[in-house]
Amino acid sequence: MAENREELIELLNQALGGEYGTLWLLPQHMAQLKDEELKRQLKLIADVELEHAEKSARMIYELGGTPNADLPGLKPRSGVREILEAHAEGERAAIALYERAIQATSDPEMRKMLEGMKRDEEGHQRVLERALARL
Repeated sequence: MAENREELIELLNQALGGEYGTLWLLPQHMAQLKDEELKRQLKLIADVELEHAEKSARMIYELGGTPNADLPGLKPRSGVREILEAHAEGERAAIALYERAIQATSDPEMRKMLEGMKRDEEGHQRVLERALARL
């Protein structure tokens, strides 16, 4: 794992930025929605994203790094379809990022945590895709 430590720290910092970005955007997006069930689902996603941010920061510290997340270009969206499409794209990016991080570590505990986070993101993507299909 030592040869991939810097790469893994970089990937985790990217993930941290993505999680923070989602946490910043979701409340603004939820405030626009009238569908209470959809708002509830997005709130559940936000709760998990906060857990992911904490886990990412913890792994960075364990690797001897310092959490340093650059927030992505954050652009609040409007309209249900645009909001859902933006978050679905964010989930796809998170899935790819966590997959790269999984490949960058040989530590079984870290790999297990990253695989769980990736599964969470895949679940979020399914929720968002189902909501889009209902529009």
